[in-house]
Amino acid sequence: MTPALSPRPKAFSVSIVHDDARAAAEEAADELIEGLGSSPDLVLVFFSAEFKADDVIAGLQARLPSTTDVVGCSSFAEVSQDEAVTRSVTALGLRLPGVQWQTFARSPDGRSSYAIGQSVGEEIRGLAPELVFLFPDVLRQNATQLLLGVQSVLGANVPVIGGAPGDTGTFTKTYQVRGGEVLSGGVSGVALRGGIRISTAARSGYTPVGLPRTSTRVEGGNVLLELDGRPALSSYREFLGRRADEMPAVSIEFPLGVIVDARATEAFPPLVRAIFSVDEARQALILGGDIPQGAQVRVLRATREDVIQGAIAATEAAYAAMPDADVAFFFNCMSRKIVLGPRYKEECAASFGVLPKALPRIGFYTFGELSPFGGVSVHHESTFTLALLRFDGQSS
Repeated sequence: MTPALSPRPKAFSVSIVHDDARAAAEEAADELIEGLGSSPDLVLVFFSAEFKADDVIAGLQARLPSTTDVVGCSSFAEVSQDEAVTRSVTALGLRLPGVQWQTFARSPDGRSSYAIGQSVGEEIRGLAPELVFLFPDVLRQNATQLLLGVQSVLGANVPVIGGAPGDTGTFTKTYQVRGGEVLSGGVSGVALRGGIRISTAARSGYTPVGLPRTSTRVEGGNVLLELDGRPALSSYREFLGRRADEMPAVSIEFPLGVIVDARATEAFPPLVRAIFSVDEARQALILGGDIPQGAQVRVLRATREDVIQGAIAATEAAYAAMPDADVAFFFNCMSRKIVLGPRYKEECAASFGVLPKALPRIGFYTFGELSPFGGVSVHHESTFTLALLRFDGQSS
């Protein structure tokens, strides 16, 4: 008699575009249950920042059983099963036989970003996670330091993927959710274990222009005060020339690249750092992520075609390493949507064209991305990142 095969994990994705947040969430929950054939064990939800987070959670809880864990965040835009969308509740339901998971959430509570990361690491350490999803609020936290805090406990080799929650582009307030809890300024996420394989890739499509410069003075990790001993803001404006009058909006087109490998090839592209704001009084550039003092820095730029080709290259790299994935996650920087303008849907369409049509997928447009880079998870910006997961069975 042939023994019955153990059930495998199952994923199903849904995206509901609606004017009413609660109604959208209720419909999403109903479709998840129908698509999976039963209630999900875990739901990852990314919802438009135009919606009230409390309404989204209330809608999900009205339809899902109390045994379903929910975790996610607000977004600048969402990535559905078929395309990039806006003003939606987008959710992925997972049935997870043989997989262990643990959701978490942290409020700021006056602690440093590094300390918050350490507390997250301590909470999930007992699970011995094989993968961690992390959604940190970069408007209140330093995502680089928070990630380092997690890694100080779990080790640098544990893959950490995810993205920074978004708002409508005002950079004022984002939301993180876990179960019925709604936070702002903190972090949420989930750790998983159970024979999980992962293939990740991160590409920006941006290329270095101009001469390399040295970050001769950095404060707090992300405040760039000097390049080659000169005020960073003045140096950046000199590079922009006549377009300097368009700051700060133009900085989306011209982020900074940190050269982390002397080869600087396609396999080792610059680590992208977006310019979030400027400090006129100090002539400083305020970056979304940290850069080391003494690092080689170059201004980056890309055409719309370059941005799209970056997404294709990332998807091809990840899929070549894992053609048998069970689910795909996309964390794509909001700045890329702005650069592409009305062509923003083309980026996801080009990426999706590489993958099997039936592969469940979900994602959102972030204020920064987390993905392995050279074998260690780092904080990216202006970058297209994706992760393909395969559930191979309970690990020892």
